[in-house]
Amino acid sequence: MMKLAREDFSMLPAWVGLNERTVSFFEWLTDGELSPWKCGDAFLIKVRQRKDYFLYIGCGKGNVLEIGENLIFAGMFRWKDCGLYDVKEHLRKLLRISDEFGFPGKADARKEAEEIANRKAFLLITRDWDAILQEARCEKEQMIPKITRNEIQKYARRYYQAGKAEEEISFQPEVPVAQYFSDRCYLLFLDNKKWVAERIARQWVLENAAYISRQRIWYGCIRNEFMEIKKAAERQKLRK
Repeated sequence: MMKLAREDFSMLPAWVGLNERTVSFFEWLTDGELSPWKCGDAFLIKVRQRKDYFLYIGCGKGNVLEIGENLIFAGMFRWKDCGLYDVKEHLRKLLRISDEFGFPGKADARKEAEEIANRKAFLLITRDWDAILQEARCEKEQMIPKITRNEIQKYARRYYQAGKAEEEISFQPEVPVAQYFSDRCYLLFLDNKKWVAERIARQWVLENAAYISRQRIWYGCIRNEFMEIKKAAERQKLRK
């Protein structure tokens, strides 16, 4: 097992040098072997997943890991940045890491992916909409909303009374990234965030092209009515 020298800590994540256990834990993670590591009364097991490790905690007797016992997922180690991700409470306790020390997790990555995916989806439905429609091949009946003039006027008046600007009246996509964010997708995202998030956005837009079309028409009609209300109000002001 590789032993860390004092000068090594300046080049490693802060968690490595927190205490003796975290140092030994990091040395075990990077030794290239897949044998379990005994820590206190528990065993840690690392399972290779692509270039990284999924970490599990198991039970044992003495120095022997009990076969057939349930393993508990404890976190993930990435070689790229020597970082720990999705660290669970039992691993924190085992390594004596306080709750004040934060680690990135899947929820954080998903939130970041949502921000990227929403921006990309907006570009797809504005800049590349014609190409999306050709690829999606939706039925025309599915793409047109069932709306009335009264509904349009009602919402247009609400926007006007709320002091909204014309550019605020548009469909803003919210990509449900969680539906696509499997563990495999999560790992891919950590390696190539923009590419993965944009792929999710494109898939969602293609799968929901008919719904998006209805929303774009709906907001377009409201925006047009809003402009008519605004112009009428401006003309009325000039007469006074």
